[in-house]
Amino acid sequence: MDGLRSQLAATRATADASAASAQSVQLQCLALIKEIDAKNSSLKEHEERVSRLGDQLDNLQKDLQARESSQRQLKDEVMRIEHDIMRAISQAGDSKDCELRKLLDEVSPKNFDKMNKILVVKDEEIAKLKDEIRVMSTHWKLKTKELESQVHPSLAVSIISLILLSFKVHGPGNL
Repeated sequence: MDGLRSQLAATRATADASAASAQSVQLQCLALIKEIDAKNSSLKEHEERVSRLGDQLDNLQKDLQARESSQRQLKDEVMRIEHDIMRAISQAGDSKDCELRKLLDEVSPKNFDKMNKILVVKDEEIAKLKDEIRVMSTHWKLKTKELESQVHPSLAVSIISLILLSFKVHGPGNL
């Protein structure tokens, strides 16, 4: 009888230890689930931010393309107008003494130089925008990879920890 009581006490102690261990594992699982939820939430926030920045980047690229197109149209229009003026002058008379031709010959290079200066400034602005777009794009690609690397390894470590705790609590044959 004493042997049975002793065996029953040992079994009860083992059961109590297993229950406490199971409860501990359950609490750790809940904590890990909360941590995973928090990281998933953070990842979603970052994905939304990256998406918004991607939209901004697309808008910048569209704006840049529109500026480049506008610049080409402006340059073509100025060249066409100058050509039309030169043709009109030549049709009005081939005289070298024509005051309009002299004035145009004097003013046209100045306007052309001004236009070239403006175009150079616009080209520089476009180049700066392109650089900013490249920098932003690279920055957010790196930020996304960084976030992914933070979430996935942590999740893997959490799962491995749970498996090891289950193994300790239940033993290798009861998984």
